[in-house]
Amino acid sequence: MPSTSSGNRNRFGILAGVLVTLILLCFAVSAITSQWMMHNDDWNHHDLEHGHKWLHHELNLTETEASAIDAFEPAYREQRAAMLEEFQAKIENLRQQLVAHDQFSPEVEHAIHELHQIHGQLQELSIRHYYQMMSVLPPEKQEILKELAGQALSVPE
Repeated sequence: MPSTSSGNRNRFGILAGVLVTLILLCFAVSAITSQWMMHNDDWNHHDLEHGHKWLHHELNLTETEASAIDAFEPAYREQRAAMLEEFQAKIENLRQQLVAHDQFSPEVEHAIHELHQIHGQLQELSIRHYYQMMSVLPPEKQEILKELAGQALSVPE
């Protein structure tokens, strides 16, 4: 017959193992989600490292069209970089909340809400930029851009 203290140690060991497993699972899910959202190659080619050149190629832009788009590109890139930095901070905050709380808490809910807010702001920025580009393109290139935008929106974010 096992002693009470060894039974308590076994229960504690099992509980500790389950807790460590849950924490590791939270980290894994958070890391995978972050990587997928930020580095999905199909998500938005225009925002990738050489995406500006990719878009110029896809739209077969003339010098005049390229210059018109290039006029507002730096401001967009600057705003987007700042928002992505904030987005990463919100992901990190959510990661910390998942580790700190054993249950769905108001803090976890708030962290999720903040992450959704900045994500929405990033989407709005991209859509406003889309309309900026549309405003300087001729109708036939607007149609190509609409098709590209439709493809980008079909990928879950």
